[in-house]
Amino acid sequence: MAVFNTRLAALLISLSIVLSAASAADPPSPSAFEEVSSYLSGIKEHFRFLQESSYASPPEEQAAKDALTHYLTEHMEAAIKQVEEFSWTTLAKRLNDSSIDDYTKNALLHCEEVYKSAVEAMHNGVKNVWDGDFVQARAETHEFINNINACDDSSMEFQTFAEWAREVGGDCLAKIVEYMDPEDS
Repeated sequence: MAVFNTRLAALLISLSIVLSAASAADPPSPSAFEEVSSYLSGIKEHFRFLQESSYASPPEEQAAKDALTHYLTEHMEAAIKQVEEFSWTTLAKRLNDSSIDDYTKNALLHCEEVYKSAVEAMHNGVKNVWDGDFVQARAETHEFINNINACDDSSMEFQTFAEWAREVGGDCLAKIVEYMDPEDS
């Protein structure tokens, strides 16, 4: 950005010199107007080029963003798949167990709901990553972790699964925060 500001300042100084010289002389001839007009058109095109190039990411930055997007997408989609699979197998098996008491059944039904919410949050996070909205992806990944934490089942299977899901979510969150612009934090 500093290069852009320096070039812009140089162009403005050049423009002021040309305009000062033009106003100090006798009434300008038509060819002088054409010269100034041509010069101003060139400045305008150069300024447009600088402006457009300042919006484009440098190739290294774009490659880093692409690699991060790929990494996050793979890990987030794997987390979605694992939460869904865990819900369909282990959670469903526990819910269908006729020997569980009402308190445990209600806790498991709560887990089922928060796991669905976790999957939805992570789906939204994947979409945000693809859209380049890392601020919202961070929020959705937080939501995923919070939903995983909201399942309060003390069985070893659930605790091991929750630990794994928090690790994956935390890893994705760390990568997102590492990539984000500090001003967005």
